[in-house]
Amino acid sequence: MAFEKISVPSAKECFFESIKAKILSGELRPGEKLPSERELAESTGINKSAIHLAIKDLERTGFLSIVPRHGTYVADYVSSGNYDTLHELLRSSDKYMTRQRIVALVETRNAIEGGALIRLAGSHTEDDIRALEEYIDRFKASRGKGLSDVRLGEMTKDFHYLICKLSGNEVFILLMNSFAEISRGLWRHCAGHWGLEGLIEQSEHIVELIKTGRGLDAQVYITDKFNEFVRDCGIVF
Repeated sequence: MAFEKISVPSAKECFFESIKAKILSGELRPGEKLPSERELAESTGINKSAIHLAIKDLERTGFLSIVPRHGTYVADYVSSGNYDTLHELLRSSDKYMTRQRIVALVETRNAIEGGALIRLAGSHTEDDIRALEEYIDRFKASRGKGLSDVRLGEMTKDFHYLICKLSGNEVFILLMNSFAEISRGLWRHCAGHWGLEGLIEQSEHIVELIKTGRGLDAQVYITDKFNEFVRDCGIVF
């Protein structure tokens, strides 16, 4: 029997994740001052050098602000964050998915795929349409198999990601890939809300709009569908 290698987080990584979690959950708020590194070392049992390095990383990723001779403060990462901040947010557990973040995620997803739909509707090939229709056939082949919401969510995600890939804009698919981990629960809830038949109907309508060159209509359609989902569902991850 083969066993996978187990990677144990370092003390620095544990402290980094702990502080990040407190900030994302709202336990630590912007402007709040952290204890000194010495006090943190005493209270956590982590050596001071590891805490110092973690704090520097938290500053680099936009979660903390170090003010010389004054101390370390929780930063307003939404206003002053950067690519590293977004990266850390996207790799975080979906337990930090507040309703505000869900709305932001859906709006961003709509903007990315909306651009892909417009591009694909204006420049698609027969092979592109065939690829999308073949994927819809996978949905139809799932009838009667009792697929879980998790599996249907994965299939739904893959269909929408395929649209971005076929659009020919590599940045669209890279951005969508960046949201994969944190949006896993969101796709699951979408699938549970719409059901298999709803997903088939939506997918067929989207492909028909692409085939007829109506990219803007397709953009409006997916935006309305996802906004309706967010409005109607009380989501608990």
